[in-house]
Amino acid sequence: MALIKLLIFDDDDEYSSNLCKFLTHHYSETLLVNFYNNSYKIEEWIKKIDPDIILASENYYSQICKQFKKNLIILTPGTNSAYLADVPSINKYQDANQIAGNIINFYTNSSNIIAHKTDKSAKIVAVYSAAGNTGKTTIATGISAICSYSGLSVFYLNLEQFPSTGVFLSDSSEYSITDIIYYAKEQDKNLMSKISTMSCKDVASNVHYFKEANNLFEINEILPQDIELILKTMKSSGQYDLIVIDMDSQLNDNTISIFNMADEILYIFTNEEICLHKTMLFIENMKILSNRTFHSTLFAHKIQYVANKVSKQALLSFNSLQDVNLISKIPLDLSFNSAKNLFKINGGPEIIKDSLKEIARRYIE
Repeated sequence: MALIKLLIFDDDDEYSSNLCKFLTHHYSETLLVNFYNNSYKIEEWIKKIDPDIILASENYYSQICKQFKKNLIILTPGTNSAYLADVPSINKYQDANQIAGNIINFYTNSSNIIAHKTDKSAKIVAVYSAAGNTGKTTIATGISAICSYSGLSVFYLNLEQFPSTGVFLSDSSEYSITDIIYYAKEQDKNLMSKISTMSCKDVASNVHYFKEANNLFEINEILPQDIELILKTMKSSGQYDLIVIDMDSQLNDNTISIFNMADEILYIFTNEEICLHKTMLFIENMKILSNRTFHSTLFAHKIQYVANKVSKQALLSFNSLQDVNLISKIPLDLSFNSAKNLFKINGGPEIIKDSLKEIARRYIE
């Protein structure tokens, strides 16, 4: 069931039809869209649809004002005429995602609250490593894509200070994660609509995600309560089956907040000496944390370990981690280029894809 009833009036039937189809396909959770059919008089059409918002070209303005007293936005090819200078407007020739965003923002900024349906509650999987260069993002985005290919609605949330989201996923929004952090701090009552509007969807995999922040320092402004609000909102929205969080390597209050919210934590490590050393420190400090506070008792059982870039020679290096719950050993393949091969169903080494599919199956099933 859609949430905002939108009616479009424009003389260009082809434009109206295409815009209606796009909004219906990409924003069906938020918008119920119809466009004017000349077989009806305007007043009859408005009465029939009973819209929340009307998006109309200028030549319909006078007629519509007689029938409609709610939210009217002018659909214009440029700027409004002088006599409509104070009326909200949208440029009809901008990106359709931007049009959708402007419509939803206009509606929510008019003190309207959107109550989203909650048919399902998303599972949250946090992907973490105490060391760099472990393939954490490759695994996180790989799991996201595979689960999306299987039919799940997946959101990939990158919370690294130095993210590589743009390497793996196509970028198609003027908004970024910075905007979501802002609205979370403001405790915006329509945060879920903001998330829907300001997120992107990767063309190849259909994975939802936020564009990287323009200023990398802005990610440092996010606090545990902001993270919890964002995740609780996304989890309960009914729009996603799976949220995969690509985490920063720091171990701080934000990390603990994510661990507590997650249904499962994937810890990624390799056989490199530095990585193994940091992994042992992580395990030891989880034990210390368990003795000092209740936090670890809530998430220690969630941690599953994934050994990545495993060669035959590397197997001996993992002896010191025999006590951990190791769910996967992803083999080393020097020919594998994750950014080029990962989202191509028939691309990349089968043995690596099979390993990622085995992990993803935990969430698909």
